[in-house]
Amino acid sequence: MNMNRQSIFVIAIFFSLLLVTSSTYVEVKQMIPTTFTVKKVSSSKIIVGVSWDGINEAEDEYVLTKLKCFSDAVTVLNSPQDHVFGDRNTTYELAVHKNDALVRCRTGTIDIVNWKTIFYFRT
Repeated sequence: MNMNRQSIFVIAIFFSLLLVTSSTYVEVKQMIPTTFTVKKVSSSKIIVGVSWDGINEAEDEYVLTKLKCFSDAVTVLNSPQDHVFGDRNTTYELAVHKNDALVRCRTGTIDIVNWKTIFYFRT
């Protein structure tokens, strides 16, 4: 009787190891920021451009983009924005209130995954 229980125990461990060690392919989806551009259009206006690329993202997949600046020197006029992944870029308009000020901004996207990037520039 004791040998029978040990055999069942060994067989149960063997099959559980098979389940644990079997592998399955998991598709990775990833959005990657590519470029950031800051263009001063006038003394009171700046345009920030953000572009992205990705892996296994559908071209028509919904993407929410945001830009937030942590300074009273500028105000972001058009954030957040709705896009699809296939757009691959967006632009934000900033109103400038103070010249020659260092500004820290955070930009990112939200879809199934998200990314956030912080960058600095001078007004």
